[in-house]
Amino acid sequence: MNDKLMKASLWARREFDVDSTPSPKTIRSWIKSGIIEGRFIDGKAYVFTQEKAGLAPSISKSVGELLRA
Repeated sequence: MNDKLMKASLWARREFDVDSTPSPKTIRSWIKSGIIEGRFIDGKAYVFTQEKAGLAPSISKSVGELLRA
């Protein structure tokens, strides 16, 4: 599996319109609660690149695997 991480702020810009981007605090909360999959490294939030806003992490992961196949 080739799961890569990206900065949470870049992920938010990719997934949301400019005026709808969630705050860093919200993204951190989503990672902690499992709404999106990510990691905290040295206190900074990172999100797995295959995550899609509005999809359950398990579905995002499955779709990513299918696209790579």
